[in-house]
Amino acid sequence: MKKVHSNYPKAIAWFVLSLIVSCGNDAITKYIGAHTSAWQIAFFRCLFGAISLLPWMLYQGASSFKTQRPLLHVVRGGLLFAAIGLWSHGVKTSPITTATIMSFTVPIFVLLLAHIFLKEHVTWPMWAATLIGFLGITLVLQPSHCTYQPSALCFLLAAALFGTLDVINKKYVTQEPMHCMLFYSSLVATMLLAPPAAYGGPMPTGNTLLWLFALGIGSNLILYFVLKAFSWGSVSSLAPVRYLELLISMGAGYLFFQELPSESSYLGAAIIIPCTLFIVWYQSCKAEE
Repeated sequence: MKKVHSNYPKAIAWFVLSLIVSCGNDAITKYIGAHTSAWQIAFFRCLFGAISLLPWMLYQGASSFKTQRPLLHVVRGGLLFAAIGLWSHGVKTSPITTATIMSFTVPIFVLLLAHIFLKEHVTWPMWAATLIGFLGITLVLQPSHCTYQPSALCFLLAAALFGTLDVINKKYVTQEPMHCMLFYSSLVATMLLAPPAAYGGPMPTGNTLLWLFALGIGSNLILYFVLKAFSWGSVSSLAPVRYLELLISMGAGYLFFQELPSESSYLGAAIIIPCTLFIVWYQSCKAEE
């Protein structure tokens, strides 16, 4: 037991690093989004993400490129293509805090999709938490408010697609090497993103390319930091730490873009966060039974 407690600070440190990089990626996307199309941002994010994995895979040898499920990577790449494109568009046109709050809804979509595709049993408390969570989503998106922007729906669609990716990962993560899933999915997404990126205006150059390269590396670092955190602590024990990202994104939004969250965003977060925490806690309790 002492060993678990002594490892928990390490798990928190790695997890907080993933949150900082995640907010940094959103900030970079918003910054370069002022003069770069969302499709170009998504294209270079996936391209540089794949390129940054190549040195390590080449070092591991030809065996690191072998896969038994090429169709799986095509499907994941297609989902990633749509999810990253929609997310990039949403971040361009919405406050960073809104993006962070909407990212908290991914576990809700995972619950729904796991019930449909993995035939996982969902009890009534889980359904109740899911329905209440969607109430929080409506508060964040404000579908009837005069300041509502339809592009905010991009976050909702992207969250559903990211949830689908998580369900696929959950099913195949023990059957396919993680680096293969990362590399080939990014490669497929890059190819799918190339046509819309080519018609998105002049290709970025100079400093913008450097920011895009940082974005690609950051995407891989997020997963690396998360996996390191989970190697020191359980998913359920780290779930509450995730919501530090809201404070980090609020600080980044105000510092770099002078953004202040709306009251409805606070109310939505106050509903979504407890619901997702309950879902994680409930699932961990059921797993221990």
